Amino acid sequence: MNRQVKRLLQDRFTVIGLLVLMSVGTVAQAENLPRAQLLAQNCAACHGVNGREFKESMPPLAGMKTEQFIEAMNSFKDGTRPAIIMDRVARGYSQDEIKAMAQFFATQPATQYR
Repeated sequence: MNRQVKRLLQDRFTVIGLLVLMSVGTVAQAENLPRAQLLAQNCAACHGVNGREFKESMPPLAGMKTEQFIEAMNSFKDGTRPAIIMDRVARGYSQDEIKAMAQFFATQPATQYR
């Protein structure tokens, strides 16, 4: 693994860690958000706000078909799809949560977030 990839992964893990810490501190605010949107915020560090990052090397999630998202998450979850981090991330979600996120991302416009 070259240095740039390692640095990118370190940055991503740092952002994910910060998001987890921020989510603990904002429980009161989160109560006002629909559950699927709240779950989808966990993906923002790599896939952009509401999955609408189209300029990074990560695939955008906005506009993804529900079945495609569920299949991808389940293949990460059961280890049949190679991953650096998504296998561990996917295992943290129940089938109901994956379905809720899939439905949320499917309704997001497939355009770059501004």
